[in-house]
Amino acid sequence: MTRQGLRRIHLIAGALLLSMAAAPGLDAQVRLNFAMPERTRLLEDQQLDVVVEIRNTSSVSNFQVTANGTNITNRFGAPEVKDLDCDTDNDAVYRAPLMRFGAGNIELVATGTVGGITVRDTRTIAVMPFSMPARRRNVVLFIGDAMGTAYRDAARLVAKSVASPDGRNGMREGFFDDLLEMDKMPVSGLVMTYSLDRVTPDSANTSSAWATGNKAHTNGSGVFPDGTDCVWRTGGANASTLPSILDNPRVETLWEYLKRRYNYRTGIVSTADIADATPAGQAVHTAFRQTRYEVVRQYFENPMLGGKPAFDVILGGGWDQFMPNVRTDGRDMVQEFRNAGFRFVSTASELRNVSSFGGRVLGLFAATSNPRSAADGIRAASDPNMNVAYDKLGLRRPGSEPMANLGAFPDQPMLDHMTEKAIEVLSGWGGNQPFILMVEASSIDKQSHPNHAAGTIWDTIELDKAIGVARRFQEKRGDTLVLVTADHDQSMVVNGVAVVPDDEYFDRGVAFEQRTNAAVGEQTARVFRDVHTNIRSAYGFRDVDPNSGGALGPAAHRASPLVPALGYGGLGAYDFPNYNDADGDGYPENVTTAGRGNIRLSVAFRTGSHTGSSVPVTAEGPGAFLFTGQMDQTDLFFKMAVAVRGDTEEGDKLIPLLRSTQFPQTFGK
Repeated sequence: MTRQGLRRIHLIAGALLLSMAAAPGLDAQVRLNFAMPERTRLLEDQQLDVVVEIRNTSSVSNFQVTANGTNITNRFGAPEVKDLDCDTDNDAVYRAPLMRFGAGNIELVATGTVGGITVRDTRTIAVMPFSMPARRRNVVLFIGDAMGTAYRDAARLVAKSVASPDGRNGMREGFFDDLLEMDKMPVSGLVMTYSLDRVTPDSANTSSAWATGNKAHTNGSGVFPDGTDCVWRTGGANASTLPSILDNPRVETLWEYLKRRYNYRTGIVSTADIADATPAGQAVHTAFRQTRYEVVRQYFENPMLGGKPAFDVILGGGWDQFMPNVRTDGRDMVQEFRNAGFRFVSTASELRNVSSFGGRVLGLFAATSNPRSAADGIRAASDPNMNVAYDKLGLRRPGSEPMANLGAFPDQPMLDHMTEKAIEVLSGWGGNQPFILMVEASSIDKQSHPNHAAGTIWDTIELDKAIGVARRFQEKRGDTLVLVTADHDQSMVVNGVAVVPDDEYFDRGVAFEQRTNAAVGEQTARVFRDVHTNIRSAYGFRDVDPNSGGALGPAAHRASPLVPALGYGGLGAYDFPNYNDADGDGYPENVTTAGRGNIRLSVAFRTGSHTGSSVPVTAEGPGAFLFTGQMDQTDLFFKMAVAVRGDTEEGDKLIPLLRSTQFPQTFGK
């Protein structure tokens, strides 16, 4: 552009600013904007609230919104006078609930006149076409909460290093005889998990990303941020600020979309409180994830489905959130679900007796011993998650981890049992009813926060067994996309192995108190004798490389009748785990038996928090080829939709080719 052209632009801009300043009653900071992210994407006919916020004035004339030039202003209600950004000014909010658009790029333009000056904002929404094929496809999405690459590695090293019938390790010379179910899936990729506002995400915004195809703010589920979020952020999330939590622009999830448009059956299965962030993300719209009474209400009275239930199968913990004596609204949500035709179960035995021929099921397998409302009035006081796999199996916890306590719920189902029953119920008689199901192993995350290695690793193994259920269903039918991924990563790393005898591993006496002086003050950690297998983020401890003990390594690593010498010039070191699985259930017992079990996996945690690392995704079934390479978490939504849409035949031809013996194949796969 010429210097003369630039000068003309500057003059025009200056004149505009002067006219705005001179206009009576017009604040120079008046702004009109869509409460919608820059890169909003939708499916054809996917519902969302279109909200326009006008700051620093409540007097707007000539308000108009167009979509590709078509006037849609009549879809917006009368303006609401609100205080946006908590600055005590009166502002105007226009809302068009549950808008839907056809395929293509939709340019939204909003304008209004304030003090004789026009204010304006635009957004372009990319809307992908969607149609349903004659033969409908299913989706089963597995979420290992926090299951980054190291967690898959750890589960594989523990579960697949057990002895074969001939006494040989399942892992030898760096190779496995058998891999995890999730390893055997033919397609893999990496998923970036960043939220709308942070590098390190939480489980609410990540669940919202794959469920809606759009980014949410941290703690947000199925919504975009808006100007009243400051109310609950500064005043605390509680019953009095609940209206500001529930007024955010909503976006429809894939679960809601397929049920509303095509009568798909829908389900959520989780080992968490079923109102927790990950399961809630499939059908809940709230700016703050801990509004759990509201989560349960939306499960039952879903806003995208005309107030009807969002799911046909709900299995998990969290009974407290349904209880009339706990809920501040006094509603007996279990009874309301029953009245709506749901069968209610609370034990593994009852779940086994549920008919697999359609129907609807609510299963709640955990509650606290003293259920009551939290002081904030929007959730129960406790977090009634199901017990972890390690404890349900009755295994003995390492010394640094808490003792098992199943309380009043000793008969909790394993995740593969829950998954199998959910698929049976959702798919109906003959398996021909189309469905979409999310299955979460929640305590991979919940056990990582306090750095409990056994708790998190055995929960990853439990998830893998559930994945096997879906893989067998897909192999039999060929019409089901099976996906395995994580919402986010955590900081566990695999160090190697450590030889720790049982008397040390299970010792609950404190080995020593470690004190570290830091800028924030003295930090104290209790270090237990299982430390070589589980180096916590609080420890300033450095493990020792077992290969540093001379040419043959430590004596405990040398050849034994069950671990024969490799015969490489007398080298007998064998630095791989040697877990036992005496009952063959796929879960190593984690004790020493007959000379095996004392070479344990050594892991370490850098923090007790989430990380911003990409997480793996593995895929099998129609459309699996789409899930390769590096992708954003929101892409999962659209790739699942394409797989359901059915036009993936050309790409699906790649999968048999990948498995052909004419190409290199991974041992154990």
